[in-house]
Amino acid sequence: MKKQTITFTALIMASRLDSAQTQNTITMKTLSVALSTLFTSLLLTALTPDSHAQGAGDGRYNQPIPKKWGVEADLLVPFVPEANIITVRATRTIVGRPDAAHGDLLLGVYLRPNVTHNIVDKIDEYLLTAGYRQYLFKGFHIEGQVDTGWARGTHNKIDGKDYENFTVLVEGHAGYKFSFRSKRSYNLYLLPQVGIIQGAITNIGPRGSNSDTFLSAKVNIGIAF
Repeated sequence: MKKQTITFTALIMASRLDSAQTQNTITMKTLSVALSTLFTSLLLTALTPDSHAQGAGDGRYNQPIPKKWGVEADLLVPFVPEANIITVRATRTIVGRPDAAHGDLLLGVYLRPNVTHNIVDKIDEYLLTAGYRQYLFKGFHIEGQVDTGWARGTHNKIDGKDYENFTVLVEGHAGYKFSFRSKRSYNLYLLPQVGIIQGAITNIGPRGSNSDTFLSAKVNIGIAF
């Protein structure tokens, strides 16, 4: 009888132990599911745009402000032999909104100080530039520009003379604007372009077979604010 009681007690303890292990397993599974759900919720929250991160006028306040002003400079042509043209321009949106199809006024300088040239030994050009850039779709744009100022050619390679005169150049370009490092108050951009420059009023002496129309390529870097 005593032996049977001990055996029955042992069975009850084993049953309780098995029940406790089963409950512990269920608890661990529940905890694992809860942690997975919490992680998923946090991840979805991080990836979902916050309804508050928007513009101030309609209750949203973190949306970048459209930038109407800009300053840009060409990084390519200053290092091209026999070109070495330095251009710096300020831009201002005057038609439409900067975050949609719009038009920018362009004002700047075109500098070519004492550069080795294929028609004269040295050329100097100091011009003011004015133009208009029209954005058609996203960053794609076309622009026209007129450059006016003073130019001097030293020792023409055909007649040996120096020439100094009023100069007008006309430019036409197309390109695409890539914006990056966008902040609320400013953003940087890269603006490659290709086009044509035509000498409308120029005189540095006899040109021989050299044309006064040039293919042009630029890589402008700028900041909009």
